[in-house]
Amino acid sequence: MILNSLRARRRIGVPVVAVAAVALLASCAASTDEAASSQDVIFALKEDPTCIDPQQVTVTTGLNVARQLVDSLLDQDPKTGELVPWLAESWTANDDLTSFDFTLRDGVTFSDGTELTADVVAANFDAAMQLGASASLVAQYLAGYTATTVNDESSFTVDFSAPNAQFLQGASTITLGIVSAETTTETPEARCQSIVGSGAFVLESYVQNDSLEIVKRTGYDWGSELRGHTGEAYADSITFPIITENGVRTGGLTSGEFDVIQDLPYIDESRFATDDYALYAAANPGVPNSLIANTSTGVLAEEAVRKAVMIGLDRGEINELTGSASGQAPTSVLTSTTPGYTSQAKAMEFDRDGAIDLLEEAGWVEGADGIREKAGQKLTATVTGFYAQDVLEAAQIQLKEIGFDLQLNMVTPGDFFGAIASGSYEFLGAGLTRTDPDVLRVLLSQEASSHWAIVDDAELEALLAEQATTADADARQAIIDDIQALVVDKAYVIPTLETIQLHASSSSVSGIVFDSASRVNLFDMKLS
Repeated sequence: MILNSLRARRRIGVPVVAVAAVALLASCAASTDEAASSQDVIFALKEDPTCIDPQQVTVTTGLNVARQLVDSLLDQDPKTGELVPWLAESWTANDDLTSFDFTLRDGVTFSDGTELTADVVAANFDAAMQLGASASLVAQYLAGYTATTVNDESSFTVDFSAPNAQFLQGASTITLGIVSAETTTETPEARCQSIVGSGAFVLESYVQNDSLEIVKRTGYDWGSELRGHTGEAYADSITFPIITENGVRTGGLTSGEFDVIQDLPYIDESRFATDDYALYAAANPGVPNSLIANTSTGVLAEEAVRKAVMIGLDRGEINELTGSASGQAPTSVLTSTTPGYTSQAKAMEFDRDGAIDLLEEAGWVEGADGIREKAGQKLTATVTGFYAQDVLEAAQIQLKEIGFDLQLNMVTPGDFFGAIASGSYEFLGAGLTRTDPDVLRVLLSQEASSHWAIVDDAELEALLAEQATTADADARQAIIDDIQALVVDKAYVIPTLETIQLHASSSSVSGIVFDSASRVNLFDMKLS
């Protein structure tokens, strides 16, 4: 196995680069510069990616690997939200956001030597729509997709049956990363194991539950303007051993066996906050971990109850107990890294006494067990979730102090999404990662096929629909501001924690950056 051979090399006690240099010095002193410049990086993953096809994978680990293998039509600045050229050198949209024209840059090839053309992009989108349930994120970014019309070798038009405000941003994501024409003809299962992309790296090997290895693409020269250099990637190879035990990953980083590790546990953050290491932290964009309400049932039908829950949560304490020291408490129904985010901190400010006053004014009286009740009904609701149980437990403890009994129902991912499909829940406990504020429509609009919240609010529905058809950036932002304010005011979504992607490396590593979806881009990564 790749992993076992790497461990053997690292356990010799001399860095791999140094071993190579010694061998070369023995034969030719002039070769030492080349040996010293060797860039073979070991990046320990926390789990098997399960699939490396960008158009199918939803697991963060798989997305982190796939980003290195494929390029996208556009790129997005994670700081400003601005879309910039990548594989496409230019693009336009019609006024109602149902038709998008692209022109491809020249000279791009896939690692199998074939050229990037408009026909290949059309084949990508057509095949992605045929992937069905295995491509759930594609279905959302391409909602309403009708066809891609090839105008000539380098230009094409993507058409939708209804306005699609998130498509351009979607075109910058890993999910809509472009694969070769031959890859589009493979079965979904085959694509999960091996793809051909135009990215800066090429898949060398993938042994499930053991390791992956990618190598530098010779001749690559079409990175986006957001990258720190031009030409080929710095790293010659990146090996990803799959190390599921947190302690083994952190121990390997300490010993020098690993150069980088994915998902440094929050509890170990302070231990690695020294000059010997570098930490990389970014909040997932989209909707933070939240209590997402079904307002059609039980006590959550009462606005006063939901508002009491909103201000009855001490998010600073939840972040301190369960979050990253690099993170911050959520201050809107969009995370602070999401384009379009506007702070609603004042309306969400922790106020336990105010929460109690709201409940008492609504007729909820404290019972003998500390849980409030009204007309024989207990003030209780169940939250259904499949991860971040510690966050839900912290919320449960805090809400008990205002007399609200939050019951936890931890289920499998399949049962979680089954509950969404059937509407059989009171609160959902989860977040939704997207890099466009249209995520609020996906989450809240009753017209969206996969909506999570159950809300009957004509004003909100109109705003969600309006932002989806507004092309002017400033006008759309004003609508998104109104949506955030309304959702917080009505407490349809009650944020609990911003999830932080937290990775660590030795101080000899530089150039690791996050894209706008908080996934790592390793094009600029190198060893000093």
